[in-house]
Amino acid sequence: MLHIIKKSPYESSAFSDAIKYIGQNDDVVLLTEDGVYAVKKGGKFEDILKNLMQKNAVYCLLADIKARGIQEDEIVENVKIIDYQGFVEKVVEHNPMTWA
Repeated sequence: MLHIIKKSPYESSAFSDAIKYIGQNDDVVLLTEDGVYAVKKGGKFEDILKNLMQKNAVYCLLADIKARGIQEDEIVENVKIIDYQGFVEKVVEHNPMTWA
């Protein structure tokens, strides 16, 4: 399953709610819109992401990190950055579930 998280983890429970249901190795996480705030190094969610990435792939959308002024070197290590084409590929590859 592709878990798409769109809301900021600092303003919504979408991130923490989604984490409860992510566990299978084939589950994938895609952070978009304000959800990308979770990928900042040194942030409140860095350890959660690192733990999650031991079994699951985590992606963030390039356009959304750029729109929010987040530089690529500010992103937690091993979070993969994808463009819109990559976003579409993930939706086609996996059954998407949006957390808003």
